[in-house]
Amino acid sequence: MANTPAKPASDDPAVLGEEPPRKGYAAMLSALLVETRSVMPSAGATGLSLVLVIAAMCFLASLALGAALSVSHVTSDWTRDLSGALTIEVKPTNAMTPDEQIRAVLYVLSRSEGVVSAKALGHEDMKALLEPWLGTGNVTDDLPLPHLIDVRIDATSPPDLEALAQAIVAVAPGAQLDTHRQWQDQLMSAARAAEWLAYAVLIVVAATMVAIVTFATRAGLSANREVVEVLHLTGARDRFIAAEVQRHFLHLGFRGGMIGLFLSLTAFLALALQGSNTTMFMVPMSGLRLEYYPALLFVPLAAALVSVLTARITVMRTLHRLL
Repeated sequence: MANTPAKPASDDPAVLGEEPPRKGYAAMLSALLVETRSVMPSAGATGLSLVLVIAAMCFLASLALGAALSVSHVTSDWTRDLSGALTIEVKPTNAMTPDEQIRAVLYVLSRSEGVVSAKALGHEDMKALLEPWLGTGNVTDDLPLPHLIDVRIDATSPPDLEALAQAIVAVAPGAQLDTHRQWQDQLMSAARAAEWLAYAVLIVVAATMVAIVTFATRAGLSANREVVEVLHLTGARDRFIAAEVQRHFLHLGFRGGMIGLFLSLTAFLALALQGSNTTMFMVPMSGLRLEYYPALLFVPLAAALVSVLTARITVMRTLHRLL
């Protein structure tokens, strides 16, 4: 009797020698980003679309946080520079020539305590100051320019500004002392507005994430009501189901946060490579300083924490309605 070929013990493609079906790129990406081995499905409202939404929210949050830190640093530098500097404008009069006024003012400044240095700005210095505002080549020789004296003072032991102003006016009637107080107030107001705007964006992003995760959690539980009922019938408690859902959203929140962090780092690096041509509220933005990059790591951690807490609260409130 002829031997009949033995039937394979399994229909597994690997056993039959056949190549298993390959997953598409979209399926591989979805599996990489959203598969968490929990009771929540990896598709639908709690799948790849939620990861992308969280990534977008974290991208905006990272940009807002980086902008707030950059504006705060630049403003503190400007305030420190302005607090240690004074400007004296010499206006022409019939009693004295501008050169005489400048010499008289420099003499008073050289004998004043708390004054570190004083320098009369020449024509080229004035051009360098005005060209960023008027444009390169627009400051011509026939343009009347004021006579200014740049004064550097000791910020720790400044001079008596009122007495200094009176002494300057006494020797040069056309001279006027500018303490930059108005510029400091305007600069601080603009900086506070920019920082509050950035923090307001962070609050809006956090509130939006809470709303999105709440909706996704309710949608996932409603779509898998039968699974939840079976778990309850087998003796699973609400805490177990909540823990499974928390783990699912922990993975999604952290992965979405890391994607948003990567995009924000790319944006800040591109801004740094482009130079300091970008401004916010008249404050130059030349990328994020190196010491502020670690602060952005808190964004994906915060996204994961918000996702976990929101999912747990939503699950505990929703389970007794479904069952």
